[in-house]
Amino acid sequence: MKSITKLLTVVSIIAVSSSAGLTQPPNTLSPAERREGWQLLFDGATTHGWRGAYATQFPARGWVVKDGELRGELHEGAESGDAGDIVTVKKYRHFEFAFDWKLGPGGNSGVKYFIEERQPKPEKGSQAGYEYQLIDDANYIYNGKKLPADLKTASIYDVVAAQKPDVSVGTWHRSRIVVNKNRIEHWLDGVKVLDVDRASDAFRRGVTESKFSTYPDFDKIPEGHILLQDHGHSVAFRNLKIKTLP
Repeated sequence: MKSITKLLTVVSIIAVSSSAGLTQPPNTLSPAERREGWQLLFDGATTHGWRGAYATQFPARGWVVKDGELRGELHEGAESGDAGDIVTVKKYRHFEFAFDWKLGPGGNSGVKYFIEERQPKPEKGSQAGYEYQLIDDANYIYNGKKLPADLKTASIYDVVAAQKPDVSVGTWHRSRIVVNKNRIEHWLDGVKVLDVDRASDAFRRGVTESKFSTYPDFDKIPEGHILLQDHGHSVAFRNLKIKTLP
């Protein structure tokens, strides 16, 4: 009888967990992810693997680890004008990068890749790179107007627009960037919202018509750091995971 009771208790716990939609703890890798070659870029407790852009150390203020989140507690409203951007210590060429993020109302941030840290360091603003835009699509005002499509969330900022409705803020979203040779994909909440080839006329036209038109070989950057942007608005990240591709 005791064995039957114990078995029923275990079954009940599994059922409750399933109905509640519980998943693995944040900032961890499942056995399947480990087998597939995924690595954590944030362990939920330290800033190991990150440093300030154009710096050797992690910023002393502004970026903090709280409650298993890597938070940018930023308030100045300027691009790289508060604590500054942070970048991965390592560089990446072909990869799949997954991350969860959350912004508040009117928020603006971004995840950049192919960051080269070219000299000289920009006098103001962030280092140029491909940016997975993170922003309050519906409410952010840009130069007195509503945002154009190529400046909205999940777009390659100012180059290629993501195909999606406006996203909500104040809640967690899950994103993914896939760079497989010249093919780039952006995913948002399980849906592929951008798919482009860097060698295509569409991508090159987007670069030519963007603010990156004078950046040498912007469409051919071979590798670089991943950057979390200080745009002067608070932002939170968790579940930062990467898998290198052949």
